[in-house]
Amino acid sequence: MRWFLDLSTRGKLFTGFGLMVILLVIVAAIAYNGITAIQASQKSLYEQELVDALDIKDVRSNQNAQRANVATMMLLTGRADQEALHNDTKSRSKEVDETVRRLLERNKDNPKHYAMLEEFSAIRKAYREIRDDQVVPLIYAEKIDDAKKLIVGVQAERNAKMRAIADQLVDEIEKTARAALIQSEQTAREAVRIFATMGIIAVILGVAMTMFLTRILADPLREISGAAERIATGDLTVSLPASNRADETGILIQTFRRMVGNLRDVTREIGEGVNVLASSAAEITASTTQVAAGSAETATAVSQTTTTVEEVKQTAQVS
Repeated sequence: MRWFLDLSTRGKLFTGFGLMVILLVIVAAIAYNGITAIQASQKSLYEQELVDALDIKDVRSNQNAQRANVATMMLLTGRADQEALHNDTKSRSKEVDETVRRLLERNKDNPKHYAMLEEFSAIRKAYREIRDDQVVPLIYAEKIDDAKKLIVGVQAERNAKMRAIADQLVDEIEKTARAALIQSEQTAREAVRIFATMGIIAVILGVAMTMFLTRILADPLREISGAAERIATGDLTVSLPASNRADETGILIQTFRRMVGNLRDVTREIGEGVNVLASSAAEITASTTQVAAGSAETATAVSQTTTTVEEVKQTAQVS
């Protein structure tokens, strides 16, 4: 604490406000980290889990549409209508291929999801080959019974496996999304708690620093100001506490104490001089009185001499 008292006033203010700035920077950094963590969690939630769930549901929708197209082809007799459905099936199959590729790319760092997607892709590949190489040609050849056997047999088993894998993937993704959401909420609560704690600490330290600076800067100056007012009214009995501080306030207190002491010494010397002058004036007055008395006697003698001279003059005139 001694080193702080010896700092200059500028140094004290710089240190105090510097501490407040550091606390504000820490609070801002904590808030920024919390917000960044929440944003990262939300980004992962929306760009990974939500997109994966939508893509898997899109795959299932396209798979169901392809099965419906094949079933409808068996009911139609016009080749043009069958080819239109077949082309729609191939287009949807390409969309599914692209969607599965994106899913594999996004989940390459998730071994469990990646393995399930690879299994789904392998089953779907076999399903597509049977459909394109056997089922559709049988439909074109109007061998509907043979096509039905494949559809309700091995194709139905593969479709059931793909549906089970897709359902499992959706469940896993929903679990991951819920966990990410819970983690995001925990991160948000933790960030708010830390932010509030650091904010309270910053406020307390700010109030403490303000009170401390007031005590070591404003209070001594207020005391000096009160002493100066008393001196202005002629009261030289004021006293200031001794201070060995090396800052401007300490130097001011020491200088003021010396000034008051010098004023007391000057006042005392003036009083002693006045006493000496009073004594001298008394002596001068006494001397003046004596001289005045002597002058009176001299005047009497002169008067008597004048009278005698006048008498002699008259006698001479008579003679």
